[in-house]
Amino acid sequence: MSTETVIKITQDLFLVSLLVAMPALLVSLVVGLAVSIFQTVTSIQDQTLSYVPRIVLVGLAIVLTLGVSLQQAVEFARRMIGYAAGAGE
Repeated sequence: MSTETVIKITQDLFLVSLLVAMPALLVSLVVGLAVSIFQTVTSIQDQTLSYVPRIVLVGLAIVLTLGVSLQQAVEFARRMIGYAAGAGE
């Protein structure tokens, strides 16, 4: 296996992991920011207020994007199996 192939596989790995994780990370960021602004405006400093909406909405985002994420992961696995099959040559 050449160095270029290893670099391509590594880039593919990082791209797929970013695509799979991005919806949950973006929702967590937006919800965290909104809750922080709400807590600042209302002077409510309850810790559960920041966790509960984030957990619920991140879970919802994961469920809604599960099909696309699973499709990306399966295609990545197929490509890696193809690389592994060709590595013995």
